[in-house]
Amino acid sequence: MGDYFNENQRSNFLDFEKVRDETKSMVMEGTKECPAHAIILCAWNNILGPHLQHIWQTEGKPEMSHEMIHYLTTHTLTSSDQPQSAIETKTLLLRDKGLVISTFLFSGCDRQEKTVFALSLIVPYGLKSWYLPLEDFCAARLTAMISKLRVLQDKQKFEVDPIQILDAEIPSLYCALGLLFMAPMPTQVNLNDTIFAAGQGKQLDVQFTRKAIASHLQTCGCSVVLGNSKEEVNMMLSTLSMFLTPDERKCSVYLKDEKQSEYQRDLLLQGFIKDKINLSDYGRDIMASRYPTTLVDMSALEVKQTLPYNEHDYWRHEALTWELQSLWLDSQETLPVLRFLGLESETLITNFLKEIFLLYPQCGIREAYIEQFRRILDRRAIALIKYVECETDRGTHPSKVTLRKLKDDLDLNPEGNFRIVLSRAEKLRPGMSALVCGHPGAITKDGDSLQID
Repeated sequence: MGDYFNENQRSNFLDFEKVRDETKSMVMEGTKECPAHAIILCAWNNILGPHLQHIWQTEGKPEMSHEMIHYLTTHTLTSSDQPQSAIETKTLLLRDKGLVISTFLFSGCDRQEKTVFALSLIVPYGLKSWYLPLEDFCAARLTAMISKLRVLQDKQKFEVDPIQILDAEIPSLYCALGLLFMAPMPTQVNLNDTIFAAGQGKQLDVQFTRKAIASHLQTCGCSVVLGNSKEEVNMMLSTLSMFLTPDERKCSVYLKDEKQSEYQRDLLLQGFIKDKINLSDYGRDIMASRYPTTLVDMSALEVKQTLPYNEHDYWRHEALTWELQSLWLDSQETLPVLRFLGLESETLITNFLKEIFLLYPQCGIREAYIEQFRRILDRRAIALIKYVECETDRGTHPSKVTLRKLKDDLDLNPEGNFRIVLSRAEKLRPGMSALVCGHPGAITKDGDSLQID
C-alpha cells in the first residue's frame, strides 16, 4: 500500500514538473511605451488546478514573483468557471495588489483534452481611470485572438503550436496600448487645435470640411485621416474628436511620429502621413473593425466611407470567419472588394458650419455650441429609438411602417441626415441599424481582390 501511494505521489510530481516545464515567459521587445504589465494564459488541470502556461511581458517591467503568479492563476481561473462555446469576461480591481485584470474565459483543447483557459490582461491599478474606457477596445482585440487560438488548439494534433498566433498578434495590441498611453487625445479638446478656432475657418475647403464631419458622424465616429504633415493631420483629428464623447476620445490617438505606418483595428480616430501607409494592406482589418470607417484624405481633399453599419456588421462577421477558415485550411481565403462609398446629401452639418462661424470664438461659446449640437443629435437618436420600439413592440415583431414614412415622421430627410441620426442611435442602442434597415441579404460577394478606389 505504501508503494502504491509513493507511486501515485511520484506520478503527480512528474505531472507537476511537466506542466511547470511547459510554462513559457516571453519579454516582448519594443513595448516599453505600453503601460500594461503582461498578458498571461492559464489553463485548468483536474489534478493540479489552475496553472500558468505562458506570459507575454512588456519590456522594462519587473519580472513577476512566483507568489504573484500563483495569486493571478488562482484568482483568474477557478473550478466554478465553466464557459461553453461563448467567451466569458470578468474584470478584477485588486487595489491591495495594485492591479486591474481583464480576464477572458473560454473552453479549448490542452494536449487533446477539453479544458478551461483564461487569457488575462494585467494593468497597474494606478491607471484604472485610463484603462477602463478602453475595455471594449481590448475585449474586441483579445476575443479575436482567442477565436484564432481555439482553431489552432483543435489543429494541435497536426503538430501545430497554438501559441504562435498569440506570439504574432499580442505585439500589435501592445503597440496600440502604447499609442493610446503616449499620444492620447485629451478628454477636453482645445478649440485652438481645430478648424473652429479664430482665423482657421478658411484654411480648409468648406465643402471638404462638411463632408469629413458628416461622414465621420455617419460611421459612428470612426475615421482615418491621411495628410502631408503631422500638424494638418492632428488638426483634423482634433476637429473630428469634438463630436465624440470624452470616453470615446480616450480610444483615439494623435499622429505622434510621422513614420508611424501601422493601422490599428478598432481605434476610433487615427492618422498617418499619406506616403507612409497603404491602406489596401489593411483591408481585412478595416472590414473586421467594430464600426464602419471614414477615410479623410487631406492631400486630395477626398472623403470616402465604407458600407453603412448594418451592412458593415454583416461583412465584419464574414471577414472574421474567413480569418478562422484560413487558419484551419492553411490557405489565403479570397476577400470581397472593400468598397469605399460616396456621401449622401445632408443638411445638418451644412447648417451647423454656417452657424458656428458666426459665433464669437472666445469665452467657450463655440465649444458650448458644439456640445449643444451633440445633445440635439442624441435627442433625435432617442426619438428614433422610441419610434422603432413603439412600431415593433420593442423588436418582437416586424414594423409595418416603411422607411420612407419613418424619415418623414421624424424629419430625417435627406438621406445623409438619416444616416447621421441612425449611427447615433446604433451607439445608444446596439442593433438599431439592423432593426431599421434590415439584413443586407441583397449584397453579393462579387470581386476577388481588395481594392480601395
